[in-house]
Amino acid sequence: MGRKQIYSPVHIYTKDKPPDKDTPSIHCHKRIRIMLTLGILSRKIVEKKKITEVNISFEGAKIQDGRGNRQIKTEAAHNIPRNVLINGTSTWEYINDPECNFHERIKKQLFLLSASTVIVKREVNYLDSQWENNGILDVFANYMYECMKLKIDSENEQELLLEAGKNFIDGCKGTFNKTIKAIKTRKVYQNKKDILDEIFQKFYHTIEHFNYAHPIKIFLDIYSLPQYK
Repeated sequence: MGRKQIYSPVHIYTKDKPPDKDTPSIHCHKRIRIMLTLGILSRKIVEKKKITEVNISFEGAKIQDGRGNRQIKTEAAHNIPRNVLINGTSTWEYINDPECNFHERIKKQLFLLSASTVIVKREVNYLDSQWENNGILDVFANYMYECMKLKIDSENEQELLLEAGKNFIDGCKGTFNKTIKAIKTRKVYQNKKDILDEIFQKFYHTIEHFNYAHPIKIFLDIYSLPQYK
């Protein structure tokens, strides 16, 4: 199955919109927030489908809400790394599963988490790819496993999810530093040192100062409401 162009009714980036100096920071912030959010929401898939053994895997992105422009050398960078599958099924494909019977808000959220993109310079997308090759996928998968092994409304739920979130952020920091070191050994870095150094700095600052507890608490509170059960 090839990548399908999906243009979200909620957040559309046009192909002609150029990125600005803050775009790498915005993209990095969205990437971390969306990974944290998917960990919380995926628990509902496990609960509704009564899944007892979970397998997380990744494949190339299938849906997206924007596209870049070759003429100005931009690309649509997915905020979530690749397409996330739970037991072989994309997380967003569960929205149409009759056994799940999700509230419309949860359906839209699951879809947009996978489709969401930011239009960026090609170098930002290159950094994303290298980060994925240097451990962020393992960190993300481990975080999701930690989330999904906790039953909804279980004892010490928030405390344990916050611990999982902290471990996730620590993993983001470690793998990002590893990624920077790897890129600096390559010819592409010598050719685009100034551009990449600026992007590195913006990503690094965003990761270091990310308040992981806020989105976890917010989404846990929202999706604990009776209408979203």
